[in-house]
Amino acid sequence: MDATRFGLFVAEMRKENHMTQAELATKIKVTDKAVSRWERGLGFPDINSLEPLAEALGVSVLELMKSEKIVETNIQCGDADIIVTDTIKAAEHQKQVERQQEKRMILITIGALVILSIFALLIDNIGWRMEDILFTSMGVVLPITSIIGFFVLLIISLIRRVRGKSCKQTLIVALVFGGIVVVTFLVMFVLALFAFPGQHDTNNFWFLVVLIARKIVI
Repeated sequence: MDATRFGLFVAEMRKENHMTQAELATKIKVTDKAVSRWERGLGFPDINSLEPLAEALGVSVLELMKSEKIVETNIQCGDADIIVTDTIKAAEHQKQVERQQEKRMILITIGALVILSIFALLIDNIGWRMEDILFTSMGVVLPITSIIGFFVLLIISLIRRVRGKSCKQTLIVALVFGGIVVVTFLVMFVLALFAFPGQHDTNNFWFLVVLIARKIVI
C-alpha cells in the first residue's frame, strides 16, 4: 500500500465529510499531528485505528486500505486478501522504522551524555586521585548527567507523542534516568546519616549538597 496514495485518499474523504484534521482526530482518538502525517504520506495508522478511521470517513475498511472507492459489487476474495496483507505489512514496516528511529535517538542521547561525563572527569581529575574520581563521578557527574538525560528524553518523548510517533522506549529510558537521580539523592541522605553524625540529619544532607556544589564550582 502506497503511503502517498493513502494520505491523499484520507484527505479527500475527510474534506468530503466537511471535517478538519482536528475533528477527524477527535473522532478516532488520535492527535491531529497523526492525521497530518497520514495525509502527507509519512506513515500509516495503527491496525486498530483502521476501522474507526474508515467509519469516520464513511468508507469501508477495504476501500480505505485500497485507497479508492470500490464501485464493483463483488470483490474477489484473493484481491481482498492481498490488500489486507499489504496493509498489515506496510503498517508493521512503519512501526519498525519508527522504533529504529527512536532507538537511534536514545543511543545518540546516551552517547552524548557518556562523552560529557568522561570529558568532565578528565578536566576535573587531572591527577587521577581515586577518591576525587569517585566523588566527582558519583556525587557530581552521575546526578547531573542523569538530570540532563531525564529532561532531554522526556522532551523528546513528548514531541514524538504530539507528532503521533511511538515514544514508549524513550519514556522508559527517561524514567530510568529519573530513578538514578532519586537513588543518588537517597544515597546522599544515607551518607549524611552515617558519615556525618552529631548534627541534624537535614543539615548533614545539605552539607553534602554544599560539598558537591563547591566541587562543581571549584
